[in-house]
Formats: sequence, C-alpha cells, structure tokens
Amino acid sequence: MLLSESERRLYDYLQDFIAHHRYSPTIREIKLALEESSSSFVQNLLDRLQSKGYIDRQQGLARTISLLYSELPLHGVIQAGFLTEHPECCDRIRLEGKRYLPGDYALKIAGDSMIDAQILDGDIVVIRPTGDLWAIRPGQIAVVWIEGDGATLKHIYYAEDDPAITMAPANGSHPSRTLDRPQVGVQGVMVGLHRHDNGLWIVADEETPHCETPTVGTSQGGQQC
Repeated sequence: MLLSESERRLYDYLQDFIAHHRYSPTIREIKLALEESSSSFVQNLLDRLQSKGYIDRQQGLARTISLLYSELPLHGVIQAGFLTEHPECCDRIRLEGKRYLPGDYALKIAGDSMIDAQILDGDIVVIRPTGDLWAIRPGQIAVVWIEGDGATLKHIYYAEDDPAITMAPANGSHPSRTLDRPQVGVQGVMVGLHRHDNGLWIVADEETPHCETPTVGTSQGGQQC
C-alpha cells in the first residue's frame, strides 16, 4: 500500500536514523526531526506505518521500532513489450515493506509497453502465482505464457461467453493482441510494484487491481475495476 506524504517523510527519517545509529529514534526525536509538536500525531503516523506493514514496534517502549522488508525470489526479467523466454528463479531481492505471501515472486521489467500504468523499464513487479483465469478480474495486470513466444506482462480482458483473451498494453504505441484461450497460459497476477530509490526497492504504486479502461479491441466481462 502506498504511503502518504507524511508517512513517507517519517519512514525515510526512520530509515536514515536507524542506518546511522543502529537503533530507532524516540518519539521526542521524531517530533524534532519532523518539526511536529504533537506526540499523538507522531503516534498516529507510526500506527499507520505499522498497519501497512512497513514497521514493527512494541507499544510503550522506547527505541523498539524496526523496519520490515520482504525478501522474494527474483525470477529474472520479463519484457513489457516483446515476449521473452519463461523466467526462471535466479536470485532473491529485498523489497520495502512486509506485505506479500509465501509463493509470491518478483520480476524485473524490460521495455515500455506498460508505462501508462506507471510500470517503467527497470522496475520490479511482484506476481502472485495462479493458473486460474477466473482469479484475475478483467483489466488486472497479469503474466501470461504464449506457446512458441514466451511470457509477457499485460492487462488481461475476457468475457465469460467469449472464447478469446485479449492482452492489452498500457502504451498507445503498442498493439493489443487477442488469442483463443487454449493458446494462453495464465502464470500469475501482479500484486505490487517497486522502484529503486536510494539503495532500496520502494513501493511505487498501489497493489491490485491495476485496471484501466480498455481501448482497442478488448473483450470485457465480469467485474470491472
């Protein structure tokens, strides 16, 4: 889940303070750093960071704030534009926040076909594996496998009574592609987006559903986002 401006400011301060001192700041130190006079305001920010999975702490005790991270297998690079070979696990990557499930994995983006969904070349997307098309709402971003071509990341559209699946980019310079369902294998749905910033893969966008209004030749059905 994305952080608000005030939450991000506090999180960045915590990150810098803990990296420098090897322990967490007190409420008083946080108030001074943020130029805030209200302890309750700081406590509320800390509560929100904790509820979103960015920090852990022991209530009522000083210097017990710890930053939370997710470490996921990195299944290589996936093209957001041209299809490539099915990615295999080759490494692990540390991502900001503890918000993912066992079995989730990361892919690094290459290409520009999803830039209008704020997915940029070099970003990391987190994928929740599923082979069930019905687990993906029309319009969500998913990884699909096309026999003879490879894997790609696209918006997926389909209708219950339509035998076809449309894979739509988020870039007007790239065409959509529609294939019969047996030609497309669903690999997983996108649940997170991270971007490298100051040595850390920070959360760059909201998690699911990552939907948009279809534009060219898309099949629609089921719940829209």
